[in-house]
Amino acid sequence: MTPAPASGPRAWFLAVARAEGLSLLLLMGVAMPLKRLAGIPEPVSWVGWVHGMLVFVYLIALGSVRRVDGWSLPRCAAAFAASLVPFGTFAFERWLARTDPRAPAG
Repeated sequence: MTPAPASGPRAWFLAVARAEGLSLLLLMGVAMPLKRLAGIPEPVSWVGWVHGMLVFVYLIALGSVRRVDGWSLPRCAAAFAASLVPFGTFAFERWLARTDPRAPAG
């Protein structure tokens, strides 16, 4: 079986998933502690805004990959749930690479 091309909806989705996952880690691991422990609230505003925009792009990319690649509703639900927890998008990408040989290597 030939691997998926490095472009297209799936590759776009995986790139956005990495960015969204990183933004969630920055929000929870850096910005929130700065706000709560050091009294510096500004990074939450900046990182939170970027993270929010990436969540919207992630959902658009998820809809695109569902439509083009025919992802099932349970797979899309798992991808959405993965976006809600730290490291979730990275775990989903790893699971996808193991279960779907068409997934591009990262």
